[in-house]
Amino acid sequence: MERMYKKFKDVADFRMIYIREAHAADGPRPMGTGKSLGIKEHKNYADRCQTAEMLINDRSLTMPMLIDDMENTTNQAYQAHPDRVFLVRTDGRLAVAAERGPRGFAPGLAAAKEWLNAFKETGEEPELATSSEPIPSDK
Repeated sequence: MERMYKKFKDVADFRMIYIREAHAADGPRPMGTGKSLGIKEHKNYADRCQTAEMLINDRSLTMPMLIDDMENTTNQAYQAHPDRVFLVRTDGRLAVAAERGPRGFAPGLAAAKEWLNAFKETGEEPELATSSEPIPSDK
């Protein structure tokens, strides 16, 4: 994702959204980064922000990151757990809505890269299938 951000940040706005930790060291499924970095379940928003900052530093991320609230509003609205990739057009329709990870993450990145390459080449947003729907809103 970081490589894609660096390649396309001149033509698209990127945001990574940090949601609840799926594999916290003290959670029901400790593994991977959660276990190796000793990430604990977030008790409050400050914990979540600290963990996000630690991951930014650990992975040398430069992509802007937003942090989901403790009610997990973004996670629930987008069914983001465990990993999702979304590409939203300027008209609010989803150009890419990857399947949930981990299996959907790589194909989602590939689809986003294909769309962004076409956009960068032509300067126009590629057309979508007629079934594309606007993203959820708070209205």
